[in-house]
Amino acid sequence: MRMGKAQLIPVFAIIVLLIGCTASLYVHATQANTDLIDINGQQYTIDQLFYLGEPRTIASLNTTGIALDTLITNIGLNCPSCHHYTIIGKDGYQKTVTWENMKNGVLTHQQSVVFSDLPKAFRVKDVIRIEVN
Repeated sequence: MRMGKAQLIPVFAIIVLLIGCTASLYVHATQANTDLIDINGQQYTIDQLFYLGEPRTIASLNTTGIALDTLITNIGLNCPSCHHYTIIGKDGYQKTVTWENMKNGVLTHQQSVVFSDLPKAFRVKDVIRIEVN
């Protein structure tokens, strides 16, 4: 039995739709839960971090958040200037910065990190972890 074009097009459309739905489900299932941010092995909610940190505005970027340097100091890290910090987003994007950069950075309520002294490529969205190296 031979199928014509009119019969094959709906079959291919259904196959494409099934592939798209499966891919969407896979992406949704593998996304990290961003309710918590892990900093140096401890997990915090964004509200806890805003309580621990000090508000800071980066006027040149019209951005307000909590100061990363006071946040790291207030969570009890010894010798914060002795370390580098890797900031990781839920999509896997990550950037490593120095203590001097942390002094010029903020964590926004949308869980994004912005630095006044670094290029836009150092902005990390949907932060899930800050590793102390």
